[in-house]
Amino acid sequence: DYLIKLGHRRIGHISGRQELISSKQRLQGYKEALSAAGLPVDEDLIEIGDFSTPTAVPCARKLLSLPDRPTAIFAANDMTAIAVYQVAAELGLRIPEDLSVVGFDNLRESAFIEPPLTTIDQSVEKMGAMAMDILVKLVEGQSLPASSADGPHLLKVPTELVIRGSCAPISR
Repeated sequence: DYLIKLGHRRIGHISGRQELISSKQRLQGYKEALSAAGLPVDEDLIEIGDFSTPTAVPCARKLLSLPDRPTAIFAANDMTAIAVYQVAAELGLRIPEDLSVVGFDNLRESAFIEPPLTTIDQSVEKMGAMAMDILVKLVEGQSLPASSADGPHLLKVPTELVIRGSCAPISR
């Protein structure tokens, strides 16, 4: 949504491992945001990664070498976003002037790369507290919420967009 509000219409996505629900949900959120804005979901702008920098480098290279390359990339995690920075530098693209980048995780390092990475914070502290609560309940013999016909009971932690210097309004 943030990249769309900045005027970006060709937004690439490098996903995480497809067997993980978090990766599937991030890809789904990417597609839903595009659709909600009336933008087409272009499968050529989606690369399947695995949350690692070595795998993300060829994914970023493929996206940024397209004849009509994306003006922004939403990376499924900050390590993938760091790979996008590396490839952008190799190709002579400046962040955020030529390419906007958003990561996910809010790793400590994301604030110290240049320019600092705009990212989504998923509050590892809150997730840890929730995990501890579950563990205490299990140790005390309490039951956990049961699975439903829709699948396992999911606990959700709110996310927050941390705006830093890696995004700019569209300039081309």
